[in-house]
Amino acid sequence: MSFPSQPQLFKQAQTLAQSGKQADAIKVLYQGVRHYPDFYAGWLLFSRCLFETGHIKEAVQVAQHADNVDPCEREFQRIQALMQQSKPTDAAEVARNMLVQGCLHPKALFTLGSIALQQQQPEYAIELLASGIAQYPANMTLQRLIGDAYLQSGQYANAIHSAEALVRLDTRFDNLWRLLGLLFKYGQYEAFLTYCQQAESLAEPLQADIKSQLALLKGQVLRITGKREDSISALKLSLHYNPKNADAWLALADFKDYLFSAAEAEQLGALISSHLSEQQRCTAAFAYARLQEQLSTPKESFKHYAAANKLHAARQSQINAIAQEFKHIERSYTAPALSIQAEVNTAAPVPVFIVGLPRSGSTLVDQMLASHSQVEGTMEQPTLLAVEQWANRFAQQQYKQPLLSVIDQLTPADLAKIGNRYLEESALFRPTGSRFFTDKQPFNFRLVGLIHKILPQAIIIDVVRNPMDCGLSLYKQYFHSGVSFSYDQNHIGEIYNAYTDLMTYWQNALPGKVYRLEYESLVSNPDLQLTQLLNHIGLAFEPACLAFHNSPRPVHTASSEQVRQPINRNGLGSWLPVADELETLKHSLRSDLYAQSVTSNQ
Repeated sequence: MSFPSQPQLFKQAQTLAQSGKQADAIKVLYQGVRHYPDFYAGWLLFSRCLFETGHIKEAVQVAQHADNVDPCEREFQRIQALMQQSKPTDAAEVARNMLVQGCLHPKALFTLGSIALQQQQPEYAIELLASGIAQYPANMTLQRLIGDAYLQSGQYANAIHSAEALVRLDTRFDNLWRLLGLLFKYGQYEAFLTYCQQAESLAEPLQADIKSQLALLKGQVLRITGKREDSISALKLSLHYNPKNADAWLALADFKDYLFSAAEAEQLGALISSHLSEQQRCTAAFAYARLQEQLSTPKESFKHYAAANKLHAARQSQINAIAQEFKHIERSYTAPALSIQAEVNTAAPVPVFIVGLPRSGSTLVDQMLASHSQVEGTMEQPTLLAVEQWANRFAQQQYKQPLLSVIDQLTPADLAKIGNRYLEESALFRPTGSRFFTDKQPFNFRLVGLIHKILPQAIIIDVVRNPMDCGLSLYKQYFHSGVSFSYDQNHIGEIYNAYTDLMTYWQNALPGKVYRLEYESLVSNPDLQLTQLLNHIGLAFEPACLAFHNSPRPVHTASSEQVRQPINRNGLGSWLPVADELETLKHSLRSDLYAQSVTSNQ
């Protein structure tokens, strides 16, 4: 009796697998690939059955071996050549032909998914790749790419799950590092510390700079979660591995009251004129300026902040683009556009958006509200920005135009769909499921109109701080990304003006929608201001809100140390001792805004 053919073996094994008899299918496939070493479809199904029976390591090895007998390797080489020639359309055609040949070829799916991501179509990429992963669950390349697609789509929980799946497939350091980065970025600190232990056990033979980065990330998480001494120990370990790690120096300086030794101060100061990249020297310079702030007068330490800011490249074009975008938003969100909203979903949780410029006091407000028994504090969520980008893709597909061009054409059903997307994706950041939750992304002030339309039940709080105090605080803070205007006094003033103009527009277009809270009033009379704010939200006053500094919740922002102290007036009038050094900021602000700064400090 002759040995069965490859199609006969595949059909027999597939029938067994579909009926839940993976172990029997494995026996058939094992004999099949031994008899036919080039049995590509058999190797792939063999891998899947091994995965489904819990033999993960073996499943990965078999999937990788299948690549060695891939009958479409020549086609894939052609795809790679076409991609190098910037011919994605031709490459996609070759990939689709590979799919027509009979199965969901993993390399064809990878090609089409990669092209979809390049063309800003992450949802289509996810659809393709998910079908592939269902067939080839041990294919790490597909799993890694779908993780990228989830990130581009704003599906952060799914991105984390994909990274965890990669770790299950192969617990090697680079997979753990990818996962740790996501857990850190999206505030999953308990899981981070668990996986960090695994990463530390694998990091020992790696290069010192990698171990330094791992210790730095751990130190940041420990600071965020309020474990000060453990955080400092981890940051010092980071510097032990790599004394030139400027980010670790800055993390120590971010404690504000960390006392640098003379040797540490000398070591840090030397980095500024070293051969590090300009970004690293800039980071070190901000850390050194913070150190000097503890040791000298405000005027003397300001010189160090000025030197640090000069190391950061700032472009006027970026500032002009931001101001132009704000004006475009105003022109798009007309009265007719704002009159169309999703229906209020009374069963849905209520987001409390805390907006304003960075360094305005929003972290204090967030910490106070999160101390209330009915409010869950989250973080500076990326969710609404991702939803805006998703809504823009939706508008392009449905209306063939960008979101702002058709914002007045979206139906209540469209708007509800966008609002539900926000609630679904923000669930990652609010595990307790409280009735109210905060979203402290300050730049959501751009999106007040969108919030009004897609989440009519939402509360919006604009935290406003004295422009000169806010401007100085921005100038003294190093931001890793997203705040490109903070390194130039003139740029700070221009953005403050543009922010004020946009908020004035929202106040006039949506009377009563945005609750304006002055930072100076809050710290001067917290009982009254907090009671009024809670009444606006629909909550009763609770004493815990004034004892916010006792809250054990993680605080992700640069103000994490400040909000672990009782409320104080230390930040009021901080600009006055260095008023002469802030002339550029003064003149870049509108005269009425500068006058407000002077008046509030009298």
